Amino acid sequence: MDGRSLYEDDIYAWAEEQAAALRRLAADPRAAPPGLDLEHLAEEIADLGKSELRAATSPLVQALAHLAKLAGDPGSLAAAHWAGEVLRFLLDARAAYAPSMRRQIDLDRLWRDAARLAHASLAAYGIEAVPNLPRQAPFTLDELLDEGFDVRAAVARLQRTAEG
Repeated sequence: MDGRSLYEDDIYAWAEEQAAALRRLAADPRAAPPGLDLEHLAEEIADLGKSELRAATSPLVQALAHLAKLAGDPGSLAAAHWAGEVLRFLLDARAAYAPSMRRQIDLDRLWRDAARLAHASLAAYGIEAVPNLPRQAPFTLDELLDEGFDVRAAVARLQRTAEG
C-alpha cells in the first residue's frame, strides 16, 4: 500500500510509518535538508497517531462505563439515555478505529478505567454499583466494534458475570 493510500485508509499506521522514517532520516544528518527539525517533526507525527488512537479508545471507555452503570442500576431513570449513549460511543469508536490500532488497545485497561468511572458516577448518587464486575474486559474488541452490538444482551451478560 502506498503512503497516500495508507494515509487515507489507516492514519494511525501512516503516522507510525512516517515518524519512523523521519527518525531514520534524523539519524543521518547529511541526508536531511538544512534547518529541518526532523526529531521534533517525528514527535509531532507520532503524537498525531496517539491522538487518533485516543479518538478510538476514549469512546470505548465511555461505552463500557455506561454498560457498567446499566448493569449496576438498570431501573434508573437515566437507563434509556445510557443505552443510547452506549450506541453513540460505539459508533464514534468504530468511525475512529483503524486496524493497526488493535495491537495498541489494552481492552482490560480500558475496562478497568470504565468500571472506575461507572462506580464513581453511581456513587455520586448514592447507588452502589455492581460489586462483582469482572476484572478482565467482558467483551472483545470485535464485539464492541460490531455494528450489531446488542446493549440489552451486553448488560445481561455483565449482570450474569457479576452474579458469579
